[in-house]
Amino acid sequence: MGSGGEQARLWTAAGSARVDLLAARFERFAFDRHSHEELAVGVIEQGAEGLHMAGGKVVVPAGQLVVLNPGQVHTGFAADESGWRYRMFYFDTALVDELARERLGAADVWFPETAVRDAALFARLRHVHREQEHAGDPLTAESLLLGGLGALLRRQARTGRVAAIRPQDVRRGPDLARQLLHDRWTEPVTVAELSAAADMPRASLIAAFRQAYGLPPHAYLLRLRANRARRLLLAGQRPAEVAAATGFADQSHLTRICKRYFGVTPGAIRA
Repeated sequence: MGSGGEQARLWTAAGSARVDLLAARFERFAFDRHSHEELAVGVIEQGAEGLHMAGGKVVVPAGQLVVLNPGQVHTGFAADESGWRYRMFYFDTALVDELARERLGAADVWFPETAVRDAALFARLRHVHREQEHAGDPLTAESLLLGGLGALLRRQARTGRVAAIRPQDVRRGPDLARQLLHDRWTEPVTVAELSAAADMPRASLIAAFRQAYGLPPHAYLLRLRANRARRLLLAGQRPAEVAAATGFADQSHLTRICKRYFGVTPGAIRA
């Protein structure tokens, strides 16, 4: 995808089907509020990226890393007049859990800092990402990815978050509604159905769901469909087929959502 000085490409790492990669430069483009199912880690190479998050505004300048936990709702915009150029890793949660068990002895990991100032880690992840663009040897490519993720876990990860901030008595209703969305993500779902599943009044459920997941149910479902669509596009399916399979009105609708959430059109998403 390219428009003037803006360009972006999203693809699956040759070394691992469990890691997606983005290389992009944006000047005026801004992401809508969204979240990722994966651990998202970015290397800011030029300019600065700004993010609006639950804790306020965060600015990540060149030379630093941006780290977003799965499900962490955020925007993305240029925090420098020249825009920003960056490289992103999207690490599959199962892969993160697997390495966290090996390296840290616990699978329940999280990252407390969104903007990370760590020159050695920055240089390593930048090298890893660049190597993925022309990796001819899958063993070397995957080894670099695992080594980079392992270094990130050792230097920045924390353990024990879920028990501390996700008490089941608070989350039960929204969790039940969320499960319904995951079970029926290709189908039309009403607020009444979510309310019944959660055993909560409609208005209370919407407010509680937003508090729990950072998005109201309709926006969460749209994000869920977009993430599923991305997986199918990365697997090589045609945009029109993907739109029909993931509950979008048509290919144009899918294109608008991909641009808003991922910064690329379906045509710029490649396996």
